[in-house]
Amino acid sequence: MLAPLTAGKGEVYRISRHEPSFRTGNNQAQTPLADRHVSRQPLTIRRVAARTVEVTRPDSPMAVSVNGRLIERATTVSLDELGEDIIICLSDRIILSIFETVLPLQTDAARHGLIGISKGLQRAWATVRQGAPTHLPMLLTGATGTGKELVASAIHALSTRSAQKLHTVNMAALSPSLAHAELFGATAGAYTGATVARIGLFAQAHGGTLFMDEIGDAPKEVQPMLLRALENGEYRRLGDTKAQVADVRIISATDRSLEAGDFNQPLRHRLQGVVVHLPPLRDRRVDIGLLLRHFLTRPETNLGSRDPATVPAGEVLPLLLHPWPGNIRELAGAARQMRMGMPVTLKPVAARAVNEMSQEPVAVAPSPTARRHRDPATVDDAEMVGALTATEWNIKAAAMLLNVSRTSLYRLMERSPSLKEPGLLSADKVKDDMHRRTNDGHSAWASKLKPSGDSLRRHLRRSDMQ
Repeated sequence: MLAPLTAGKGEVYRISRHEPSFRTGNNQAQTPLADRHVSRQPLTIRRVAARTVEVTRPDSPMAVSVNGRLIERATTVSLDELGEDIIICLSDRIILSIFETVLPLQTDAARHGLIGISKGLQRAWATVRQGAPTHLPMLLTGATGTGKELVASAIHALSTRSAQKLHTVNMAALSPSLAHAELFGATAGAYTGATVARIGLFAQAHGGTLFMDEIGDAPKEVQPMLLRALENGEYRRLGDTKAQVADVRIISATDRSLEAGDFNQPLRHRLQGVVVHLPPLRDRRVDIGLLLRHFLTRPETNLGSRDPATVPAGEVLPLLLHPWPGNIRELAGAARQMRMGMPVTLKPVAARAVNEMSQEPVAVAPSPTARRHRDPATVDDAEMVGALTATEWNIKAAAMLLNVSRTSLYRLMERSPSLKEPGLLSADKVKDDMHRRTNDGHSAWASKLKPSGDSLRRHLRRSDMQ
């Protein structure tokens, strides 16, 4: 459901059980949250800068978390903290996303498998719609798993060549010795084993479209040949002296910069007739819910579907906060685990790895500086416990959520009145909880007993209970 937050700087936006009215997916019905667990008193959101808001919880028992942190007082948060979204959870039941997008929303992309309402996807789709009807080469950039092959199929479907077949080749899989023959064909006897003439992909794709995936890994021997084919349509088969001509529309894709290394730069300029950048999933978190609904219900062989309405908010929130290094492909795998009734295990990603993922494949602007840790004195006890709970008591992940160092988090935990020293827990208490949570591991015991998972392991080792 959607509700536009258009308030200017200093104006206040309110969310409660009865307001505002959210538009459903068909943009017709409008309804408030109307959940009895949501307070009648409003949570307020005040825009304090272009990409920054102040969130204030109501004076009610309703638990409110912002980006995985429980809040007790007015909290200022930026869209830049998680990428492009601010995630608010109410009473562990309702999850809201504050995000920027392009209006009006273009939903026809979903017909081509491109699901989402985020600004990044909307911009990419607008470029696809502009470029697809032309005959210009189109270059798709973005990290692995962001849906470049789907976009290539959509471009072909929207082009004037859609009646012809879309031919696809993975350039990284071509051996340098056979790449010429694979792309442009070969005469009989042109190489060992060539007993008959070979028809290349350019000849096969004449009048249609050729999608060259992983173009950055194209063998350097054929890159000048590709440039000639793009410039005037001419090519020569291996072993032939006569030039051939093919009318082929080229779509290429890469997950790395073509400006680096020894890639043919004139070829890069030709490939970049129209550039479509696909953002990583961590920069379009508002789309995760829509994608999850799609992956939970789409038909798959020997795999039952799962009703998205049965997935609790507590199971969805960690998915929204995860950085998704594998992007949409990784989310699809998590959804399959959920369909099989298996627990989804999200491997924590170190801050350094997140920074490395943030580097765009064809970035022209300098990379942002590393984010500084916040002052640990600003972390209150409820916020700390909320972060530990949201990350299943994983110290590294909780420290990342709080934006403090692990050393600072350990010190906060030692001073916390809400947490227990493992040595103060009776052996009977620990053993009882271990037996009741045999399959859950140390993180679940820690969640129940309230020390950290690591300190619980050390205590169990000392007590000879592991």
